[in-house]
Amino acid sequence: MFQQTEQLIYGILDYFEGCNQGNIPQINNTLTLYQYIGTIDYPRSDRQEIQAMIHPQLQFRDYEPLNPGDPIFLTFEGKDILYDGASTVYPIFINEAAYYEKGIAMYLTQKQQEVV
Repeated sequence: MFQQTEQLIYGILDYFEGCNQGNIPQINNTLTLYQYIGTIDYPRSDRQEIQAMIHPQLQFRDYEPLNPGDPIFLTFEGKDILYDGASTVYPIFINEAAYYEKGIAMYLTQKQQEVV
């Protein structure tokens, strides 16, 4: 991680140095961004008890597409709960223990591609 950060810093410094000398480097890259659109809580009972877990097909799949009709939760009785959104989303922070008390099973994002 340190070496990757160091490489990024040197790349940024080289870019600025080129700009300062009037030689703006032409970069033809695409940057992938994930824009936050909302959160989803675990299915809960009237007494606020969690009634399902993250579906095994979704666990550990942060930043991967979740399409309408894909399984999102698995009840403790073994029944699939499907994602009923209108479009493909990209969940992140799936099943993070720190978010249980906050009522968050995952964050949902939309993927965007920007040419830089």
